[in-house]
Amino acid sequence: MKNKILLITTILLLASACSSNNLKKLSFEKLNEKLENKDSFVLYLTNEDEYGTTLKNTLTSVSKENDLKTFYVNLDKLSDSELDSLNEKFTFEDENIILFIKDGSESTVLSRVDDPYISHDKLTNELKNQGFIK
Repeated sequence: MKNKILLITTILLLASACSSNNLKKLSFEKLNEKLENKDSFVLYLTNEDEYGTTLKNTLTSVSKENDLKTFYVNLDKLSDSELDSLNEKFTFEDENIILFIKDGSESTVLSRVDDPYISHDKLTNELKNQGFIK
């Protein structure tokens, strides 16, 4: 009986942790839809490797702390044509990078975050500078 209660409690805790995640995965189609709708959002492009996991964890933490909904696209899951199309919209060489999309486009490449070891405070400040958090 104790094992069942422990199992149910664990499942509920995991479910609540997943549902409060402010970093949401985007499909290529949904990304295009957000761009066409001229949405403003934080976009993380990743290959989900060691460096990407570190940056993703920092972004997730900052997003949760500031109740900011952010999005990511796993580049490994894109077809060659999707990757080419994405690279036409946002020319990039780094595979783990945070972009700041305003009104459906990236206003400047100078504000990108590509440091996988950026500190929590520096990322928070960059999001403030870009107007995504107060």
